[in-house]
Amino acid sequence: MTSKYSIVTSDLTVKALQDSGYKSTAHAIAELIDNGIEAGADLVELFVVEGTDRPSERARHRVETIAVIDNGHGMDPETLRQSLRFGAGTRQLRKGIGRFGVGLPNSSISQCDRVDVWSWTNGPDNALHTYLDLAELRAGLEEVPEPKPKPVPEDWQRLAHALGPTGTLVQWTQLERVQWRGAQATLVNTESLIGRIYRRLITKGTRIRLVPVRGWFPLDGERDARPNDPLYLMAPSSTPRPFDSKPMFRPHGGGNAGEIGVERFMVKGMDGAEYPVLVRASLAVDAARRPDIPNEEWPKDISPTLDPGRTEWGKHAAKNLGISLIRADRELDLDSSWTSSYDPVERWWGVEIDFPPQLDEVFGVTNNKQAALIFSSLSNFDWKEEAAGLSFEEFRDQLREEGDRRLPLIEIVYYIREKLLGSLRAQLADQTRGTRSNRKRHEEVEAKAEHALRRRREETQPSFTDQLAEQTTEEESQQQQLESLVNVHKYTPADAERIIAETKANNRHVQLLTSRNPDSPAFFNVEFIPGVLQVSLNMDHPAYSDLIAVLDQDLEDASREELGERLVAAANAFKLLLLSWARYEDEQPDRPRARAKQMRQDWGRIAREFLAPDDEDDE
Repeated sequence: MTSKYSIVTSDLTVKALQDSGYKSTAHAIAELIDNGIEAGADLVELFVVEGTDRPSERARHRVETIAVIDNGHGMDPETLRQSLRFGAGTRQLRKGIGRFGVGLPNSSISQCDRVDVWSWTNGPDNALHTYLDLAELRAGLEEVPEPKPKPVPEDWQRLAHALGPTGTLVQWTQLERVQWRGAQATLVNTESLIGRIYRRLITKGTRIRLVPVRGWFPLDGERDARPNDPLYLMAPSSTPRPFDSKPMFRPHGGGNAGEIGVERFMVKGMDGAEYPVLVRASLAVDAARRPDIPNEEWPKDISPTLDPGRTEWGKHAAKNLGISLIRADRELDLDSSWTSSYDPVERWWGVEIDFPPQLDEVFGVTNNKQAALIFSSLSNFDWKEEAAGLSFEEFRDQLREEGDRRLPLIEIVYYIREKLLGSLRAQLADQTRGTRSNRKRHEEVEAKAEHALRRRREETQPSFTDQLAEQTTEEESQQQQLESLVNVHKYTPADAERIIAETKANNRHVQLLTSRNPDSPAFFNVEFIPGVLQVSLNMDHPAYSDLIAVLDQDLEDASREELGERLVAAANAFKLLLLSWARYEDEQPDRPRARAKQMRQDWGRIAREFLAPDDEDDE
């Protein structure tokens, strides 16, 4: 019994153990799989067992037992007993996927009130057994029960494939904190995480068998976990067809490590030695986001007008947002804090940070192997704000003098923030800007502008494009458009021809485009093509990303809070544009300032007609 003077009561200790920080039941199960793989298993089996009692016909079956069986090397009596001690793991050395070897009791008690362990080195009939029971812990149990000979129960011997000469069985019962009610739901939700955490090991030959059970008989749905790769470079994988058998992404950037898409950094560990950290990046292939790629068209039962984010593979990618942290071939975390929460395009890139266990303290790896806290804390790191006017090199030297523990990671974060993510997002924006679905965003604006243009033709002298049209054939005009779209604005020839055809079919004399022009300070550029006033928004100008892109993103999946954030950001960007013009006038000498004022007033009059042409007609 606990003394009345004990610093910590048994009840408080048990509560602390239950709240050990596992993100989900799936993360706790992964800890058991870790132990099997660390023990040399090439087959690990996960069983989720439903009970057979049904108080009514409409009642759902409830999970009563979860078990993990592996064909690893098993444990001797001392190791088995130590394995259920809190804070006394058997793997203190930094090797393999283990961290401290304390995951078995922590993960188990976070989900259940009783955990039983059988382990054997001479066949399952000669297994040793021990357990932990929370009721006994609350009553004052101070020692792990001594392991005793006890064969693996017959039900498990009948169900398992992994029962060889050596192995371990961990069984959870009295499941008080499991997230999902049924066996199938538990496995579906666990499979995605397991496939992602162990994707590399699975591709190297480790099998993780998933078995739903009811009343000790297997249900339909038994399967091996498939790789779930957030970089979508693995095949085969769990990605929906047609990308289950071929990569959905391609490598991007990098290359200093001798591999396309991989950038290598050397980081000093706490022992003073340097270790490699690899940054891998990928982005979607064109066929994942466009149905019109020759020889890679979407399956016939999927509408080519469907938004790519609403395809099954697009929905799959939406669940894999973030930067994947890989330690010893095992994923620690998929950190979504690096993504823009309201931008659906974020699902189409992947980044992976691969580092060895010797850098655990540098990255801030937690004991339960679910996060790298120091690295993740840098997701919103703004070196310019912290540097207070210093160059990046000067700032880095200052951190070194101060002994800042983040310093080894600053260079990696700088690369990701300043170079990699911007490049990924720019290429993704270019990938679909010429598609029919993206062009539809401009149609209403172009139609309204066309209405205003027709009114002004009646009231003013012919414009420059009108005069050019009188001197040029329609074929010559279309050839100029084609050359501009392909050579200047980098649209594909197929997209350019479709845009020209749509403009002609709609009898439009104004065309709104998006284009890349990093060398131009202008927010937009104007081209005078015979019969067509062509305006291209500069995607490399801050006004585009802060104003146009924010409002043009899809709305259907955005929350009320996200929509509010978009509106505030766009309104602020628009106000800053007006203030920047005011400053432009303010810096002019007297006569140019007067001309600028006149230009502003003239532009305002024309803008009134474009923004509200119907109102003008009613006057």
